[in-house]
Amino acid sequence: MERLFADVILPLAIAPLTFEVEESMSDNIVVGSGVAVPLGENKIYPGIVKRLHHNTPPYKRLRTVAAIVRTEPLAGIGQIALWEWMAEYYMCTEGEIMRAALPSLLKPSAENDDLFSKLVFSLGREQMLRLPKGLRSEAALNEALESLLPRRKAQYKAMMEFLGLCGEGHYFDGEVPRRALEASTPIIAKLLEGGLLESYDRERTPHYESTSFRHQTTLSEVQASALGKLQESLSRHRTTLLHGITGSGKTELYIRLVEATLSRGESVLYLIPELALTEQLILRLRAAFGDGLVVYHSGMTARARTEMYIKLSRSEGGEIVVGTRSAILLPLNNLGLIIVDEEHDRSFKQEDPAPRFSARDVAVWMAHNLGTRTLLGSATPSLESFYNAYTGRYGYVWLGERFGSGALPTVTVSNTIKSAQRGERKGHINKELRDAIDTALAEHRQVMLFQNRRGFAPYVECPSCGWSARCPHCGVALTYYKKGNRLRCNLCGHSEDTPPRCPACQQGVLEPQGFGTEKIEESTQELFPQARVARLDGDVAASAQRLRNTIRSFERGETDILIGTGLITKGFDFEGVSVVGILNADNLLCRPDFRAEERAFQTIVQITGRAGRTDDKGHTIIQTSQPENHTIIQAAKGDYRAMALCQLRDREAFGYPPFTRLVAITLKHTSAEGVYRGARHLAARLKELIGRGVSDAHAPAVSHIADTYIMEIIVRIHRNESPADTKGLIREALREFSRNKLYGRIAVTVNVDPQG
Repeated sequence: MERLFADVILPLAIAPLTFEVEESMSDNIVVGSGVAVPLGENKIYPGIVKRLHHNTPPYKRLRTVAAIVRTEPLAGIGQIALWEWMAEYYMCTEGEIMRAALPSLLKPSAENDDLFSKLVFSLGREQMLRLPKGLRSEAALNEALESLLPRRKAQYKAMMEFLGLCGEGHYFDGEVPRRALEASTPIIAKLLEGGLLESYDRERTPHYESTSFRHQTTLSEVQASALGKLQESLSRHRTTLLHGITGSGKTELYIRLVEATLSRGESVLYLIPELALTEQLILRLRAAFGDGLVVYHSGMTARARTEMYIKLSRSEGGEIVVGTRSAILLPLNNLGLIIVDEEHDRSFKQEDPAPRFSARDVAVWMAHNLGTRTLLGSATPSLESFYNAYTGRYGYVWLGERFGSGALPTVTVSNTIKSAQRGERKGHINKELRDAIDTALAEHRQVMLFQNRRGFAPYVECPSCGWSARCPHCGVALTYYKKGNRLRCNLCGHSEDTPPRCPACQQGVLEPQGFGTEKIEESTQELFPQARVARLDGDVAASAQRLRNTIRSFERGETDILIGTGLITKGFDFEGVSVVGILNADNLLCRPDFRAEERAFQTIVQITGRAGRTDDKGHTIIQTSQPENHTIIQAAKGDYRAMALCQLRDREAFGYPPFTRLVAITLKHTSAEGVYRGARHLAARLKELIGRGVSDAHAPAVSHIADTYIMEIIVRIHRNESPADTKGLIREALREFSRNKLYGRIAVTVNVDPQG
């Protein structure tokens, strides 16, 4: 018999390796099978078969597949094709993709075969209950139920609970996990003993509870029109952009499209930026789809994630899965639709570790190569997505009216400089905003205040000599936290007590400069002593329980004023909010990033959209020292098209995406001089190979984190150049660099399509 070989993907930063398949295994191994393979002197690793063939590899030492762990595919052919493309496009390895895709319990490693076999994940068994054959008729079942009354009411109640879980019309073929029943063990034992139920064991599968939640069922005329256009666009385009203003009811359109997709037996993947901040959405989807809704995220236990992965890999389709960016790597079969909600959100891009992929862009590739459809939705689309729709590559549907009685809020731009000159600025709040808050509180409405800096103050400074506290490991200013009188680095976590006197001159008492959410919380409570004030920022969100409690308290109307960072811009729908205040729009604009103005616009429009979602009383006040700034004016008007066309003109002139593609190469080392020399050497070699489009080696805005020095090189790939060819030249330069003994200890990472 001809020898059989398997190319195997391993969860390591290496390319697939080839192993021989023993004849005894050849009938049971398929592409996608999970296998155990030896590597190194005494290590067994899990792998997934990428390809089976008869081509003898040119290895000096050819090793054999140790065992087939799972005969059914852990990754289908489409999924393996996706991993191959991702590895090529994002300049990483298929092993790194596999490492990100598979739950931890499916990636054991061990010193020998025996230890490895003990670590192989098993779904486990669970007790299932069903009606015995003798009771699978209405007459027999009714007679059995009547026999329980009136003396065995507890057993009767348990039987009715069982039948209820089976569902009407499925009494005779229904099966229910024992764990789903509330009845006690002795009661179930009596029913089994009396022959009213029978039990058997099967592999344990995830169980989901449904949640009751009222949701909209009637579309407005504008929504109905948009739905028809979406259906037409999705039939003609692989990818469609739904551009709908805040509060326009995009979610209800998603639900209608999901229902239609599920009715065809196809699966749906619904991607959201951050699961912890979208509890309202999950409740709404639970109401629409009940137990059929699968929620997948990093906060699940390792076992739950693994059970879900295996269940999905075995399914033939028909699921709806809601998850964050990692869910794009799930083994969904017969996938008919991918929805990327808030597609502009930076959370869809993984920056570290590899693979540094964008879930949105992966979804677009899947639509164009794996036969599915992708719907991107946002009130403020990314310029890349808008440009693709503008040029006809994507379909485009506009939804420009709020649902129901809600109207877009009125927007006021308040000049902080003039307000301070007139003496009208108190606690970092201008008179216009204070008056609006007073009115809202008098009408028992709620207020949201946005300040994109956490802590009490961004830094402290000595009034005598100008000294400011900086992180000893990162070189950036330490943020002042009044609670505990601490200074903390928001990059590496370094923390220290605030000195009582300036360490430099020993005279001045350090004074907080600027303001963060902590300071706003304190001053707001002083300005509005009758109000109930809460804060939602990264420090609060570090505790899942505090985050959940803060959101629920505001949702129930138990909080009057919510102060927060960018977290409060993400998809919330609070009925009681009538006033939104943006306390310092300037710090959104003053960033060394070509996307700064786009993101400032998105943030302002998104937070503005939290006001007046159920009536016409919404009011947003934007505080800025640059009231004539064109981005501020465009955001105040909600004029997305003007902003987009303006920014696209600038980006085309200066060679930024979407008119070029960027590859960021980052070098890190504990020696500033060493990383500087290495970066200059690599940049020179890249310029020799590629020519134009390679930047000089330079330090990024934050060039020193956790005692590590950083340098960066940016490669621009222009539209008339081949991305694959350019990336090939980058790989060649990196291979040479890694072999150079002078630079061997410098860590190098590659980030394709960096988001800053």
